[in-house]
Amino acid sequence: MKTLISVLTFFIVTSSQGAIGPNPDDIHVADAQKTKNYLNEGLVIGGDRTIDDVIVLDIRYATNSDFERIVIDLDGNKNGEPAVIQRPPYYQVEVSKEYNRAVVTVYGKPKLAFDAKRVKKSFRKSRAIKSVDLFPLIEKNRWTFSLNLKPGKYIEVFELSNPVRVILDIKK
Repeated sequence: MKTLISVLTFFIVTSSQGAIGPNPDDIHVADAQKTKNYLNEGLVIGGDRTIDDVIVLDIRYATNSDFERIVIDLDGNKNGEPAVIQRPPYYQVEVSKEYNRAVVTVYGKPKLAFDAKRVKKSFRKSRAIKSVDLFPLIEKNRWTFSLNLKPGKYIEVFELSNPVRVILDIKK
């Protein structure tokens, strides 16, 4: 419950007039290539809102000399069969400096097609990520997971196509 409350807290910002909503300065649009624009606080949005049937094929982890890379492999789905998509479905990555966390939400009625135990095990070698929470698929139109970061980490989020994937690079 504490995790859910802290995730929801990030999205609610109260202004002096009492209005509730995200701070526009903290919302960023994901690029279609690596730009080396890292952040440690804010909301990154990207993808195509019209894609409404997607498969999360895998969540991969790899190290690089300057960063650790998390790759979310995606594919379209039509009548239970893989279907070509040009971009990821709409997604959000919430980065919280206060909670040392990146919460990733994939929209588009996602279906999960990866081995959760293998994914969690692969992150054990990470120097940037303490743990991964793969939440159950509760709502049919979106799925969320969380990367619990070690303090002081900065993240860059971008998307690539051919094959379609969302990339999170975490600066060491």
